[in-house]
Amino acid sequence: MENKKRLLAAIMFTDIEGYTGMMQENETAAAAIRQRHREIFNLEHERHEGQILRYYGDGTLSIFTSAVEAVRCAITMQQQFQQGEIVPLRIGLHLGEIVFDENDIYGDGVNLASRVESLGVPGCILLSEKIQYAIKNQEAIFTQSLGLFELKNIKEPVEIFTVTNSGIRVAERSELKGKRKENKKSIAVLPFLNMSADPENEYFSDGISEEILNALVKVEGLKVTARTSSFMFKGKNLDVREIGHQLGVTHLLEGSVRKSGSRVRITAQLVNCVDGYHSFSETYDRTLEDIFDVQDEIASTITNRLREHLGETEHEEKLVIPATMNMEAYETYLRGLFYFNQFGNDTAMGQAIPYFEKAIEMQPDFALPHARLGLCYLFQAWGMKLSWEEANQKATYHIERTKALGIETAEANFAIAVFQIFFNWDWTGAVHAIQKGLDLFPNFSSLYHALSTIYYISGDMDLAVKAHAKGLEIDPLSIEMIFFMGIAYLWNHEYDKALPHLHQVVELVPHHRTAKEYIGWTAAFQQDYAKALTLFVKLEPAVGYRLHRSTCLGWVYFKMGEKEKAEVCLQEILDLEKQSISFCTDLMTLYTCFGDFDKAFHYLELAVRNKIGDSMMCRTDIFLAPLKKDPRFKAIEKIIGEVETFEIKQIQ
Repeated sequence: MENKKRLLAAIMFTDIEGYTGMMQENETAAAAIRQRHREIFNLEHERHEGQILRYYGDGTLSIFTSAVEAVRCAITMQQQFQQGEIVPLRIGLHLGEIVFDENDIYGDGVNLASRVESLGVPGCILLSEKIQYAIKNQEAIFTQSLGLFELKNIKEPVEIFTVTNSGIRVAERSELKGKRKENKKSIAVLPFLNMSADPENEYFSDGISEEILNALVKVEGLKVTARTSSFMFKGKNLDVREIGHQLGVTHLLEGSVRKSGSRVRITAQLVNCVDGYHSFSETYDRTLEDIFDVQDEIASTITNRLREHLGETEHEEKLVIPATMNMEAYETYLRGLFYFNQFGNDTAMGQAIPYFEKAIEMQPDFALPHARLGLCYLFQAWGMKLSWEEANQKATYHIERTKALGIETAEANFAIAVFQIFFNWDWTGAVHAIQKGLDLFPNFSSLYHALSTIYYISGDMDLAVKAHAKGLEIDPLSIEMIFFMGIAYLWNHEYDKALPHLHQVVELVPHHRTAKEYIGWTAAFQQDYAKALTLFVKLEPAVGYRLHRSTCLGWVYFKMGEKEKAEVCLQEILDLEKQSISFCTDLMTLYTCFGDFDKAFHYLELAVRNKIGDSMMCRTDIFLAPLKKDPRFKAIEKIIGEVETFEIKQIQ
């Protein structure tokens, strides 16, 4: 029988960066640094009750019974190592299982701690999400999230945190390299520069970039960063290696477009993010009528160049199918697309709509603007620019035309799926559109967001989180994807994973009202009602993505025992509901909180029968969880209907 001992511990890995080079350059100085390292290391481990298991020459492995003491020890050591004779030490910490036998020390916890340490830079302290969870309530320990990382030989992505205490080097995500999974077939398409004499031709250069990206999305096995993230670098003069690190890709496509009348010059370069080497560069002088052939040629060349590195056969399939031969209609569509992609702007959808309508007027069977218009009207309903009834009527026409024209694009499948979910409540139709879209366009991030929504409706939050995480992996800098990743974690009761994403949104968009609201909800569900109340009072405008400010306040007041204040908030929503049925979702939320299940079910049924908002997600709705034990909930589920879902290989 094997003599093994297993122990759950806080595991610390350290490494002196560049120690071998120090030894070669000056053996005496290197030995002095190592001696200082060991003296401080031994002393602080004794003070913090740590156990040193092994020295690896320039590295160490040690364990602690307390995660808090492990981090305190790391902070104290690193602060000393940064003073006087500097010791360039990396420290990584993880909470996990360690296995001892007669000859070795190993285990998944050891492997992960080693990977975390390998990411680091001298002077910093990196923590895994499990360590972060264990120390979250320690007022004297300060950290910030660096996001999710895919680590070598580690199955699931791991969120990494950096300690920000005084005297500790705060690591930037772009600095972290280490033992990460390598994806040799990965690319981001940067927005092509507009080199035309007319600066307004930017719509055309942006459109060409997006069309090439959409062509690459079709290639199975090629990781393509979504447009939202790659276009974050528009106008920024950053080194390609820095951009590659931030997007998690090995290659970038960059270029320029010069348009003059019907003549177009497109220059494209494929750049290796590891060394900055241009592995492909070409200039195309063509007429506007040849634009689709140029897009296909660039996409095919890039695909084959990436496959050459892996010894694979060339790609012969045509990646770009001309959407129209009416170049005036195509240019008009690209002008609309320019505004459509500015969805963070309140007026952008309204600016895009006339161009899409004009393109359709020029060519009625041009399907792309029909698909975009369907989404425009949905977004306008969400933004309260249109009523749901008016948006439904307008979107229905364009989505039906999209389906009738049989267009095969990622956007069209996404538009159909979203329409089927939020207007028709046709789960089968939505699932069909998503599955078809992902079969053809496995790198289109929005389809994973739609798939996540289907899992919400079906009641499977674990798969909802997985699907959205896959979309975020493709589009890591998208405000929308980051925000809804936080919501997914919140609804799955993973509050400590939700907060970093919600805070990241606020860092990127300081006035993001809904992210602030959900930071408040995260505090509320962790029973920190005072913090939630402070955040809810400041919410502007009153109406957000899902709930009214008075709904938020009423919920918290009730939980704090201030029933009279809660009733005042309830009355305000009751008055608003007389003007618009959409406020029944607020009322079902408040009455559930108040424990008045009769009224909660009344307004839930009203919302479901009238297909209001996202009431179809009640199976997973964190606010409605108390209702699920009531026999009446089965009747609501029956109205919504069963959802036949699928789990695709990409998220397994």
